[in-house]
Amino acid sequence: MEQRDIIHQYLKELERYLARLEKAQAQEVLKEIESHIFDALEQQQGSGLTEDAKAILQGFGEPRELALAYIAHITTGAPPPVGFKAIQKVKQGVTVTLYYAMAAFGFSIALALFFIAGAEVIMPDSVGAWSAGNGHSLAIGFFATPYPADQELLGAWLAPIAILSALLVSTLTRRVLRALKHQR
Repeated sequence: MEQRDIIHQYLKELERYLARLEKAQAQEVLKEIESHIFDALEQQQGSGLTEDAKAILQGFGEPRELALAYIAHITTGAPPPVGFKAIQKVKQGVTVTLYYAMAAFGFSIALALFFIAGAEVIMPDSVGAWSAGNGHSLAIGFFATPYPADQELLGAWLAPIAILSALLVSTLTRRVLRALKHQR
């Protein structure tokens, strides 16, 4: 029997045991297992060994046992089946990186908006939002002299709008961080 046929037969049997899950969840599990199988085959091939699908599938265990472990993992939050902890660690590492990157990005944008609001109060002639070229370009920032187009868009409204935007961005950032924290 060819390698792919052995794998296909294993996955079909696994699919039968995963019938208790919703179809989308079962398909996701099957895709994940299939991906791991083919990754292991590529590793064997890359290290100069002959591809042995039977040995890889024996490492996964019987389809019924693997399906029961996955069903328990999905429905009750049990630990993932043995051998999948490395994937869990990579996922956690990515989540931690995303968490800190999101915190740095979101809070720096909020801080910049607070800074613009404060500067607008202190130096109203040098800070603003100007439009040039009939609205085809927009400049927001600090200028030694008023922007050449002289058409300031927000005027005194820049400070309250910047403060509200900063509060909105920081609130949104905190909510995203809270959601990411639960993923860790």
